[in-house]
Amino acid sequence: MPITPRHLSPDDGAPSLPLPGLRPGVALLGEGADAELRDLRLGQVVKLGAVATVIVSLLDGTRDAEQLLKDAQQALGEELNPLGLVELLQALDRRALLDTPRARMVVAQGLVRADIASLQRLAKRTRPLRTISGDAMRNTASAEEPHIAPDTTFSCRSCNRCCSEHHLLGPVNRAERDRILKGFSERNDPRGADPSNFLPLPTGDGRELYLLRTREGYCSYLGEDGLCRVHKDLGIDLKPAVCRMFPYRMVHTPSGWDTGLSLSCPTVASGGGGDARIEAREKLGSLPIFGAMLTEVPASLPISEGVRATWGDYRKWESAAIAMLQDDSRDPAEAWIAAINQLARLCRKLDTSSFGAETTTELPAAIEPPEKVATGELVPDLGLGDCPLAPAEAADTVLRDLALWSELLVGLEAADPDALRRLRSGLLRLRKNVDFLPEAAPILAENARLQARKHLAVMAERIEDPFEDEPPAEIATADDPTVQRRFLVQALMEKRLFEYGNLLRGTTVLSVMLGVMRLPQQPNDELQAQIGDLAYLVHHPQLADIIDSRAVVRAMSDDVEFHAALLGVTLTSF
Repeated sequence: MPITPRHLSPDDGAPSLPLPGLRPGVALLGEGADAELRDLRLGQVVKLGAVATVIVSLLDGTRDAEQLLKDAQQALGEELNPLGLVELLQALDRRALLDTPRARMVVAQGLVRADIASLQRLAKRTRPLRTISGDAMRNTASAEEPHIAPDTTFSCRSCNRCCSEHHLLGPVNRAERDRILKGFSERNDPRGADPSNFLPLPTGDGRELYLLRTREGYCSYLGEDGLCRVHKDLGIDLKPAVCRMFPYRMVHTPSGWDTGLSLSCPTVASGGGGDARIEAREKLGSLPIFGAMLTEVPASLPISEGVRATWGDYRKWESAAIAMLQDDSRDPAEAWIAAINQLARLCRKLDTSSFGAETTTELPAAIEPPEKVATGELVPDLGLGDCPLAPAEAADTVLRDLALWSELLVGLEAADPDALRRLRSGLLRLRKNVDFLPEAAPILAENARLQARKHLAVMAERIEDPFEDEPPAEIATADDPTVQRRFLVQALMEKRLFEYGNLLRGTTVLSVMLGVMRLPQQPNDELQAQIGDLAYLVHHPQLADIIDSRAVVRAMSDDVEFHAALLGVTLTSF
């Protein structure tokens, strides 16, 4: 039964029931205004004020609402508003922090109810990839040759997919927005000068950033002729930097500029176009335009918990990994596991003591674990959430949490919620392949959905297709091994691994994405994950947050058996 004001004023003659205490696995840590509730099972961290801390400390499962209110007022030395007490209890109940049947069911099903704000609080950590400064950008923006993976091709074919809602259309800064609005206003173009074409993007750090609004699935500034109206009517100088750079992603390293290309562009995914080095060189000559979009890699890099390497060590590994991935004679999953195994070996070989203070694990202060908590349970010493050590169970735990993360964001995501739904479907299918909890409710529901789609596909085959003889469009499919190799190579070139607390944690997300790609294509399945979905979602900041905060990832990311379980492959000798 949900907690309501009636708990404070029961009907005449009705007995007063004790309020539930904290659910097992929920610990109250700290005192006063610094206290917080830490959910060891679901990975939530909830900050409490001084008054809320006193009330929560009295939730022992024996007091009814009247007694709790009286004891809290006595402890605080002030009168409390009963409705405020109800609101606090309701908030705790919604997060499944109280010991109720519903909360126990949530835990049993593994439902992560931490909201986005909680994940962002957990994300206050130092990541190895940082924004490049203006001075460094000006000093390095020269005619040097950018480093691109071998055989990388691209030529824009004006497919307009980068102008569609399938992409995060931004970020656009305030200055770019104002110049565009002013330009269209001076042309007496009210549609182009409409401020509602830009959606404010919350940053939490004072920056004013925006996303371009989509109308009927495409950017508001895409003309009926398929051309960008900003570029066509106002000139390329007013075109947002994010649009001008796409699909190139440049990173400054200690040895120069590395360039990756996003496979969310269909031409990049299909391997079409010409030599990408020519255009990359042109982009490099225009670096001052792109400002804070550019990032750089420091000389000292965290590989694993407390272990760092030099850029030279990492570069040697990356070059070997790309060579293995581009070997057409090898299965992409086998090559990727071999690459992870080499990175784990490098990690074990390094003498961490030679790096001094830099070798300490960079756990954020918000999740620094004490030895014991009020419940008598141990806090996972490597992060939040469950921490199984068996590879199959660990893989299932990661896939479960990511599936629930994607479900949480549907409806809140500004760009492409359908991509999240398709990812969730793929994650549930991967959970089935892992075969650790094959009878879990979400997996059974996904199995039923797929069976229904198969039935519809059989029925569709009986209907004559008038377009059957038309040549298929050049669309890259995620289950193509060539596309999988290309995805991993470009992810390494654009330094996806560097957006996590350490490099081995970053390998986990690429293993998950590769596992989803390897799933067989399901005919007529609207939830079949496409390469564009995965290329878009691999950049998602909440994905980095959930991966970095998981105890299981921190403990298992250097275990090749864990990655093999995610990919559904059998390990061979390395």
